[in-house]
Amino acid sequence: MRRPWHWLGIAAALWLHTGDAATATQPLTHAAPAHPATVLWVGPNERFTSIQQALDSLTVPALASTPPASSSPVSSAPARTEPAGLTAAPSLHTKAPNDWVLIRVQPGIYREKLWLTRDRMVIAGSGMGQTILQYPELRQHFLARQQQGSPESTTATLPRGTSLERDWGAAIVNIKASDIALLDLTVHNSYALEHPDDPARFEHQFAVRGFATATRFLTDQAEFLTFGADTVAMWNKPDGQYYHSHSRFVGRVDLFCPRGSAVVEYSEFVNHSPTATLWHDGEGDPNQLLVVRHSKFLGVTGFELGRRHYDGQFVLIGNQFSANMAPRPIYRRTYPDQPWRDQANQYGDRYRFADNRWLGTPPATPTRPEHVFWQDNLNAQQAAQYHPDLLFAQWRPTVQLALFRRWLTTVDAASHSHTQAQTHAH
Repeated sequence: MRRPWHWLGIAAALWLHTGDAATATQPLTHAAPAHPATVLWVGPNERFTSIQQALDSLTVPALASTPPASSSPVSSAPARTEPAGLTAAPSLHTKAPNDWVLIRVQPGIYREKLWLTRDRMVIAGSGMGQTILQYPELRQHFLARQQQGSPESTTATLPRGTSLERDWGAAIVNIKASDIALLDLTVHNSYALEHPDDPARFEHQFAVRGFATATRFLTDQAEFLTFGADTVAMWNKPDGQYYHSHSRFVGRVDLFCPRGSAVVEYSEFVNHSPTATLWHDGEGDPNQLLVVRHSKFLGVTGFELGRRHYDGQFVLIGNQFSANMAPRPIYRRTYPDQPWRDQANQYGDRYRFADNRWLGTPPATPTRPEHVFWQDNLNAQQAAQYHPDLLFAQWRPTVQLALFRRWLTTVDAASHSHTQAQTHAH
């Protein structure tokens, strides 16, 4: 079994692998260090058999937690015995809230939900489709369970405003923390697939739900799957910042629905319903926006590109659209029969496009170019200003991601060397 690696054991190697990208510019307000303070391993033969166990160990006595009721180990195989001298001590297991922690997750299906309340954590699996975090949870059923016995238990009204905090636990990954990264894994809310007879099975079912203080959330080589609405819902309305690279988002209506600002690039969206794929709430600040670059949009016949209820700003650059996409422009959702439900519209429609094109064969009855709603209204110089490191200048997420990748390369190399040493010792 691996022990939690303390930074002293890997710092020198990480230093050698730190490139110029993170150091060539002025210091960042939210820069990560050259190495994590602690590395924890999760897997069927590791000290931690569930991810939540590893998370718990950061706030309770080290290595003493038990699996939460919502999780089950990926394997019943006994843990390997460490040789003398490698047993983890508290001094090797940081609980300091300002220290970065890397949680390395082995392949397997982890049947659990996560509650992230500690800042500065990277959870890295072994690849999309290899490390799978899966659990069935429908939002409205979760809320009903939470409200049993209360006057609200019989109402179908979903929470709004400050009441949105009642969603805590409704997602597979629940985040009340900042500086969180999910890499190389799949998060699957499997409710619809596991409850095919439930007429509500296509309603809200979060894979990831971020709460009012969660910001600087990053994903790379990650997959987020549901068969319902609001697959990835990061909802820090005042100042949320989110970056997603080489990721995949699957669901139904509003399957990617940030509040605040988000940049997605080199990713894929798959919409299983003839409704909106993107949704944005940028009401908190006129500069908030949702940017999607160099990505693909797929779906059933008639799926829509996007909509908003609140003030929002959509920027789409260099993307490819399936011929199944409806010709309906991004739109503001209003309620003519219930006008009190309409949200403010201070800034009007703000939809920017540059260098987008059809994916594969255009529609059978192509629309004249001047009638395509996503025709260019940004030039190349304007489009270049929407790079994530320019929009999030104090964070620079692509620089941070490159650093996390160096962490993984060096930690995996150190682990391999340690495993070989153990093998030769026996």
